[in-house]
Amino acid sequence: MTPTAPRRCFVGWAGPDPHPPRTPANATLVWTGNKPLWTVGDWRPDEVVVVTRPQARAAFLGTCLATEDELRTAVHDAIAGHGFEALQALPGSYVAVLDDGRRIHVITDRAGLHPVFYTDLAGNTLFCTDALMTASVHHRSLAAAVNPLVVAVGLFLPDLPEPRGQDSVFHRVGRAGAAQVLTMTPHRRPLVHALPQRHAAMSLEAAAPTLANALVTAVHRRVTRTSRVSTDLSGGLDSSSCAVLAAQAGAAPLAVTYADPRSVNDEDVRFASAVASAEPTLRQLVSIGSSATLPFTDMYSTPVCDEPSLDAVIISRTRHRLAPAVEHRSECHLTGSGGDAVLTAPGLNYLGDLARTDRRALTYEASGWARLRHRPARHVRRAATRLARTSWPATIQTLTAQLTDPHLTAPARRGLDTHLSWAALSPSAAWGTLPMRRTLAARLGTTAASPPDGIRPDSADGAAWRAVRWHGAATRSLQQIARTWGLIVHSPFLDSHVVDACMAVPIVERTTVDRPKPLLAAALGDRLPPDLLQRRTKGDYSTCEYHGLRVNTDTLQALLARSQLSEMDIINPQGPQDALRQGLAGASSPIGALGSVIATEIWLRSLHALDSTSWWHTPTTREELPR
Repeated sequence: MTPTAPRRCFVGWAGPDPHPPRTPANATLVWTGNKPLWTVGDWRPDEVVVVTRPQARAAFLGTCLATEDELRTAVHDAIAGHGFEALQALPGSYVAVLDDGRRIHVITDRAGLHPVFYTDLAGNTLFCTDALMTASVHHRSLAAAVNPLVVAVGLFLPDLPEPRGQDSVFHRVGRAGAAQVLTMTPHRRPLVHALPQRHAAMSLEAAAPTLANALVTAVHRRVTRTSRVSTDLSGGLDSSSCAVLAAQAGAAPLAVTYADPRSVNDEDVRFASAVASAEPTLRQLVSIGSSATLPFTDMYSTPVCDEPSLDAVIISRTRHRLAPAVEHRSECHLTGSGGDAVLTAPGLNYLGDLARTDRRALTYEASGWARLRHRPARHVRRAATRLARTSWPATIQTLTAQLTDPHLTAPARRGLDTHLSWAALSPSAAWGTLPMRRTLAARLGTTAASPPDGIRPDSADGAAWRAVRWHGAATRSLQQIARTWGLIVHSPFLDSHVVDACMAVPIVERTTVDRPKPLLAAALGDRLPPDLLQRRTKGDYSTCEYHGLRVNTDTLQALLARSQLSEMDIINPQGPQDALRQGLAGASSPIGALGSVIATEIWLRSLHALDSTSWWHTPTTREELPR
């Protein structure tokens, strides 16, 4: 094996002795003394902010956009016992580390862009924001350290993280996810607890100014810190909002519009060009793809993330899409990632909430969706009413029954019942081995019965929070990959204070059949082109996915013929192989589920090529770590 470059993360030690048995190699100390903290890899000076108070200190690592006064106030409130929420709710996207003199507290962000991993080391706790580095404390072979059950959760129940509990994708490594606090005391087991998930509910009208201020702050404070700014400009509401706000902040950003090679004049490009025309300081560049940018192309070139990444499937397109920003030497690249999750409902499950509270609104909304989906309105209303009467325990019972069904089959596409459900299995669950599905069903029944965050899980708001976490994980891997290309990607819609502003509005107000993203329109309507606010369509890459299957047939067949997931007794290889054959034949196939399986296979193979021995240093004397 060849040595692997250092990971980009931070590492901390919660033991009483300032000299832990292992310290990260090639690291920079954030603070010394007891409970030392390091950064590893490439960190800009403004990505590490330290606030020191009598008997306490706090570090904000990532993109913390708070002013000095905001930082001091937040740290004071946390030390005074007013709760850790103040440390999390500052502008930006970051993780906070608080040393109160006795314990270490690590506070993650709302969206889950900054999970923290932890492990026992000599009776105390080492914590880190990179799962690979954390696992390598104990495991020389990272491929052998993978936890199959957690991998299965990600494949079969991607919208439902509860079954993994505090387990990470590696054995002997715990994980604190979105909106959680990891508390560590010397010689004691670490504790993880959830923070409150939202503020008091607000009407859309009341929340609109709050969201406008949050988004303007998120974008303006980012672009004023840098001299070279770029942005996605897909033609959708979310990326267009970020691009316009960046231009209005005086950044003159490079705005990159990706175009499918067979539809250069498609609707995405037309809307993006209209936005660029309305903001003269936006310098639009249309980046046209080719057969070399199709999905499933050059997947083995995917940089190694610390968890399975769906970006492996579209790595060539992502590299091509971000190449202009890399060539521009952008210091801040803005995307609209996460906008769909925080601004609207996942699927149509908000109709279930309306069936409980507002039958008149249900009739209107269901009729509108029925027309769009070419379904009888009574079928949509009936499904919504059935969902309203479905409790969370009943949902879990249905999922466990499906998982243990020996005859479970994978639908080619999700139907109305899936779109109107509190949680659903991925089609890939039907490809799972029966022993693994039974194990997962048993775990699901014990860990998902009482979700810890206080949000009612059998509601559209509960489903929306789960969607935010899913998007956070997906965006995190994109940011990790872009860093290896020298590009820092930002997603303002996933900043904690932006998430809070959106999620304070009940999902039934944020979603309606006749207006796209009404909360965003109310917040930024005076800043965006009027035609953009009326757009109801989204770009569709499904044709490219099927084309990518055909172009990369040999690679995909070879990959599935030597399935790592099969060797781990997670997947029956026949299932994804059949799905691939269906797609190649032009038949409808569960491409999303197939892509998840393929991306996980790529990630598992990448672990075999890693040499983690260069990541850690074992001190030989007590003087090697400065005090």
